[in-house]
Amino acid sequence: MENLILDTNALIYAIKNKIDIKIEITKLVQTFKIFIPECVIDELNGLSKGNWYAKAALKYADNFNIIPSYGKADNCIHLMAKKLNAYVMTNDRGLIKILKNDNIKIIIISNKKSFHIY
Repeated sequence: MENLILDTNALIYAIKNKIDIKIEITKLVQTFKIFIPECVIDELNGLSKGNWYAKAALKYADNFNIIPSYGKADNCIHLMAKKLNAYVMTNDRGLIKILKNDNIKIIIISNKKSFHIY
């Protein structure tokens, strides 16, 4: 079983496009244990004050394994992916560039519901 970390971008994108990540991820060959670092929860908390999608994503995050983390935003995701030897689901171009430079596998959501591994 592979590890997968969801970032803030992926959770909000899933809410906006009515994607059930747990169901859609099963269409890939790999089986994943899905994690959300606390730094993502913190970011969603900050965004949720004026953003309905972020508030809904925060509630949706309760369906996954929330894990302690350190650092903020992209740095936190990068460190946790290395620590857990995990894939990262994101559409954040800046984060994708950082992850690719460190050979961390990335799952991107495209065409509203298709998942692609890079």
